[in-house]
Amino acid sequence: MTTDIHEAAPAQAPPPPAARRRRLPRRPIATLLALLFFFLPLGAFIAGSRAQAIENRPLAQFPSLSDGWSFFPNFTAWATDHLPLRQDAVRGNAALSEAVFGEPPSYRTDTGGGPAAGVPSGDSTATDTEQAPQYPQVLAGDDGWLYYGQDVASPCQATRPVDEVLDRLNRLARAVEASGRRFVVTVAPDKSTIYPQALPETYLGKQCSTERRQAFWDAMAQTPPEGYLDLRQPLEQEQEASGQPIYRPNDTHWAPRGAEVFAQALAQRLDPALLQGTQFVDNGPASEPGDLATMLGQPKDDVVTDVQLHRDGVTAVGRDSLDLPEMPYSPETYDYATTGAPLFQPKTLLLGDSFSSASRTMLGPLFADITVLHNEVAGQFPQAVADLMADSDVVVYEIVERTISSGGGALIDDESLNAIETTLAAQPR
Repeated sequence: MTTDIHEAAPAQAPPPPAARRRRLPRRPIATLLALLFFFLPLGAFIAGSRAQAIENRPLAQFPSLSDGWSFFPNFTAWATDHLPLRQDAVRGNAALSEAVFGEPPSYRTDTGGGPAAGVPSGDSTATDTEQAPQYPQVLAGDDGWLYYGQDVASPCQATRPVDEVLDRLNRLARAVEASGRRFVVTVAPDKSTIYPQALPETYLGKQCSTERRQAFWDAMAQTPPEGYLDLRQPLEQEQEASGQPIYRPNDTHWAPRGAEVFAQALAQRLDPALLQGTQFVDNGPASEPGDLATMLGQPKDDVVTDVQLHRDGVTAVGRDSLDLPEMPYSPETYDYATTGAPLFQPKTLLLGDSFSSASRTMLGPLFADITVLHNEVAGQFPQAVADLMADSDVVVYEIVERTISSGGGALIDDESLNAIETTLAAQPR
């Protein structure tokens, strides 16, 4: 004899009227929250609200259909970046975290496998993403100081050994120099390298990042790549002489005094005569917003000593401002004229990153003809960057420590190096 399970199962009694009354409001509340979630950003957009870059990078570009399957994750990144009211949501989350837990939210970033034991060199890394360390996007230090999480995450998750990084930089330098062009490469030190005093006593990745940092700078001192311009020593010397940190508490970049050090060192390397008729003028205190504080949803300005570059008789051609732009993702060329201080005459290509952007008020008036481009563009358009090099007399490559020390940097990837070597060899100066 078989039993009908529908008949055998006891019928569930309907909830009492009181329970039904308590449940009734849930559906309209959920509906209202869903409508707000989907339509509040749309209403904000119609009202004129536009997304702003709140992280240490530009907003994601709208992807192309030619990207293939990459279109979908790239579209998601674009949609997230351009969501109206995103900045207000981040601020609200920060305020809630402060009110409830008494500390800022821990925005974490998954940047891949973490280091295996005894490896900061990149020879071996963990591959199980479930066990990979989740490094904070912003590291809270002492006395209100903030550090960019990638200062720790990148060296702990290095992709190439230090000696291979230097080999690839030398390969890039030889390709440029052998073609009759001039090459300068400089590394903008991480804030955690120049001002480690405010780092917390313990933090995830302290050992592996410290070991990798030491190995990188030791190698740069002992066997520097061809064309290397050291910025670490003059930055530390200026910091010691002034008695003040040369980097900013709420930002990952150097203060204007650091930009001055960069400009002076570059001018001295290219042509010491460029310092004639040149003054760096102290204009007193100024406020600048901090990118790391903004990333935490707690915007805060840093009070810095404003420094301005004055070069006798130098003017911008065809525009009012002497400043360069933030490093663009399409090449832009700027011309300068002079009736006094000398200009560097060879056509120069500056491949920089956010540290060049932080120095843009100092660099342009040194050159008669300068083209600027973000150095990571080479990752997507290696041949276009190689062609720009071929059209230049001098190539200046500025890259931040956390990227190059860990084996990153699009210019030292195989595809970029192959394109540069082939293109420049075919078009010697």
